[in-house]
Amino acid sequence: MTDVAPPADTAPPPGPSPLALALAHDLVTRYRLRLVDSRDSRAATLGAEYELMAAAWTGPRAALVGLYQPPADPAAAGRDLAARCDAARRWGHERLQQQGASVCDILLIALGPVAGTIMAATEPGAAVRVGAVWIDPVQARVEPLLPIPPGMPPLGELRARARYVREGNPTPTLAAVDLAERQTVTGGYAAPTRRALITRPVVTYSLIASFVVLYVLEKANSNVVLYGVAVDNATALASVVPDPAGWWRYVSSAFLHDPNDYLHIVFNSLAMLWIGRLVEQLYGRFVLMGTFLATAIVGVLIWAGAGVIGLAQPGLSLGASGGISGLVGLLLVLGRVQGKSVPVGIARSVRNYALIVIALNLVFGFSGLFGSFTGGAPVNNWVHGGSLAAGVLVGLVLPPTLAVGGRDLSQAEKVIIAVVVAVSAVAMVVFFYNVAGAPSASSGIGA
Repeated sequence: MTDVAPPADTAPPPGPSPLALALAHDLVTRYRLRLVDSRDSRAATLGAEYELMAAAWTGPRAALVGLYQPPADPAAAGRDLAARCDAARRWGHERLQQQGASVCDILLIALGPVAGTIMAATEPGAAVRVGAVWIDPVQARVEPLLPIPPGMPPLGELRARARYVREGNPTPTLAAVDLAERQTVTGGYAAPTRRALITRPVVTYSLIASFVVLYVLEKANSNVVLYGVAVDNATALASVVPDPAGWWRYVSSAFLHDPNDYLHIVFNSLAMLWIGRLVEQLYGRFVLMGTFLATAIVGVLIWAGAGVIGLAQPGLSLGASGGISGLVGLLLVLGRVQGKSVPVGIARSVRNYALIVIALNLVFGFSGLFGSFTGGAPVNNWVHGGSLAAGVLVGLVLPPTLAVGGRDLSQAEKVIIAVVVAVSAVAMVVFFYNVAGAPSASSGIGA
């Protein structure tokens, strides 16, 4: 009988260091990156081995963060990092073509001291931006070697995480990091996106305040405002061709409400609070203002045109709900054409919310329930529908903010919105100048 000695115990391959795991956890939960398997062919051209990697594989911005253990000799570590930067830059140009991205940001993090200086791997204005830092886990020291690209963990955050690990605080396991990534993806990256939202919707509150101020003025002098030029505008007289001299009334009608029906302004103010605030958070203040004004004008134009050909009844139209319907149309296409990198969970929730609002508008608009409930004029479905369609078209062109997965506005888009806002501001100045206009009376239609 032959005795066979048991195999010697072999140590399992070393796993990622505690600092690498702590940083990786931040990358997948706060920066919306995905862990990269070392066998992933998309990272093959990076060449050198990495302890952990996280990347963004889709959207207009490609990104990669690589954490690795440098050679023990700091001088050799410098040469090694320079080679990694060159390889990363080549990889970034490949990702631009494969992913269809407009920019690629790369951050290499050496988990140990690196000596010497590295020539800049990023040219000014280049589409591929490579940054590099080294972290000494023992001393919690962080030193930049190449500028950190925007949207990557800043030095202060890296330093704080290094101190946290050095002090012996608990760090996640690799399984915990993987689970956190899966939970973040399932939740649509909602948490980091919500942190990027505007917290003070100034434009929304300002619009509501303007509704209230004008309503108070209407109540104080309803004979002038309700039955004068301010409300009885050519844009609202759907049975005739609008008077070009009354062009400013296309804008002023969106800020006025029936002074004899307080529920009109209450409902519109609440709708602006709920919908306007959401648009301002996702699209920014400039897009909110421009979309509200432009779609309100388009809605009244469509109604006036329908009246000219005999499809709409004549009367007056006033109220902010046309512009608000335009904002709903904007939300309805979030993530479809513009904002495809907006977290899926958020985009889907917003679109569902917009559908609910549209359904309620259809019920109240075509059933006559709103007029019966408030005792006021019926809903102007032409304005609502026209503004909604205009909002959808705007949403196909204008993106949500870069912080939530969209992009920055182009210069042309900024100019167009600025023109809309400027013309509307002039219209409101003319409105106040003509607020004591000629007397006229007609039946009202609430928008």
